[in-house]
Amino acid sequence: MDFLLRDEEKISEKDLEIRSKLYNEFLALPEEFVSKMRHLQPQIGCFNNCGFCSKFSVCKSEYWDIESLRNIIAALKYTALEYTDDEVLLAYGRQEHRVGVIFPYLNNDIASYPHLDDFIDLCYKELGVRTRISTVGYSRKNKQLNDMHKRIVNSELLHSLAGVRLSISQYGRVWEEQDKASKVEYIKDISNFLKLYKKYYDQYGSGSRRMCVELRYNPLVETKDVFVFNYDNKMFIVTGNYVFIHDGIDKLNVSYIDNPYEHAISLTENYLLFKEYNLPFDITSKEDFIKYYDNNPLEYVRDAKVYEMKNREGIYYAINPHIEETGNYGINIFPITDKRKTSGYLITERFFLNALCEFKKKYNLTLRGEVKKASWEDVNEVMRLLIKISDDYKVCGKIEKSRYIVEHVIPLIEVYVKALRKASYNPVCFFDSKFTIDTGTICNLGRALSLFKGITNLINEPLTPTHERNYGRYCSTMKQENYAWMLGCDFNDSLTIQKLELFNTASVEGQVSFSKKLNIPGINTLITEKDKYLFPGAKE
Repeated sequence: MDFLLRDEEKISEKDLEIRSKLYNEFLALPEEFVSKMRHLQPQIGCFNNCGFCSKFSVCKSEYWDIESLRNIIAALKYTALEYTDDEVLLAYGRQEHRVGVIFPYLNNDIASYPHLDDFIDLCYKELGVRTRISTVGYSRKNKQLNDMHKRIVNSELLHSLAGVRLSISQYGRVWEEQDKASKVEYIKDISNFLKLYKKYYDQYGSGSRRMCVELRYNPLVETKDVFVFNYDNKMFIVTGNYVFIHDGIDKLNVSYIDNPYEHAISLTENYLLFKEYNLPFDITSKEDFIKYYDNNPLEYVRDAKVYEMKNREGIYYAINPHIEETGNYGINIFPITDKRKTSGYLITERFFLNALCEFKKKYNLTLRGEVKKASWEDVNEVMRLLIKISDDYKVCGKIEKSRYIVEHVIPLIEVYVKALRKASYNPVCFFDSKFTIDTGTICNLGRALSLFKGITNLINEPLTPTHERNYGRYCSTMKQENYAWMLGCDFNDSLTIQKLELFNTASVEGQVSFSKKLNIPGINTLITEKDKYLFPGAKE
């Protein structure tokens, strides 16, 4: 077998030997290795070093150069041709999730791969698959990277993409290493990325499978005593200065995700309707609360829909988990159980969406209503509404919410707005729910565990209905997809082949049910931070 790619007439003996070896290794695997491939990752490591990295990516990197990339693509192509002669040679059996689309990232940031243009081209022309890009950005000061991205957007490669997503969060070195990075540089870097890929947006529009920016927030967690009890023929859930009261002692049944593909959160059980009240101080004992309750009126806040959920550490209460047309005021409350040793609450309230909702109400629009015309002054008004929400919470004693908005939400949105403006986007994009995607609090995945302050001690454990829908073991999108395969660059001149049992993401065992490393001397190229500016926000 010659293992030639379409533009080749002959290859070296060395390349032929490598392609033959890889072909034999790949062919020894089941067909699903190619038919169910999800991740084809030509690079490992990421210099951004995000504090919530789901895959514990480290601040070093190796990647496949052009020669190695061509050898691997050729071996994959001829392996797949043993099973199918269709135009799509990879991911053709992944009916549950994006047939014929390859994700070139798992524990890396693909925008920093210097041969991404060749990767996209080879995957499309040789394997018949399109490539999805997801990134936190890269340094525009790296000429090799910048020129490479320009080649993508200024050629037919643009049509070989299956989506472009930029993630903005308060994790990463620009927020944590002021000596090596600055927000001014960060804004310029992500603006540069947005400006380059505006051609993709202009042609394909907005959406999670087209062009979008995802905003990810750090978790607002408070460790507090939690009291759940019946009194005065009512059910009470009390923590900190939050009080939820149901007029009756009806039993809550544990809810599970019903339909993981329904974005609005579909649960198996009905909610109980509670009323939320505000207290002027934090409650530290059930007796103190009852004494106060018996002698003082409570300050009503709003009605609250309460569900009882369950993870491996026991029950928790998901309150207002849905995004309504009036916004979202979610909170998850975690009592101590046999396995959960720290009680407290996780605020899931969508402060930014609530500000957008307030703005849109002035124009008789729903939260998802389309803003057809907008100015940057309209965007500024949303920012002022965020400040007002923070001030209102300060007045009513919700100090942690007030501080969180000022220290975390507003700085993130300000960076995003400045980048959008610098990249010459229409301010309508800011209001487009398909372009500006507020994903809420980050998931408890990978190294994010410590950020949840002990309300869970389990890596990858879902802590909200949204997280349960995304990657939980009971009924999630990952369980529906079931499993997938990954072929990726690994450190020290290695390739890694893994079968990922996706429904085990939130398990002790983890995703990987099969793993094999292949060592091929010289197959990887080492990249060092000392020589390259790779992470967004890096200073000179």
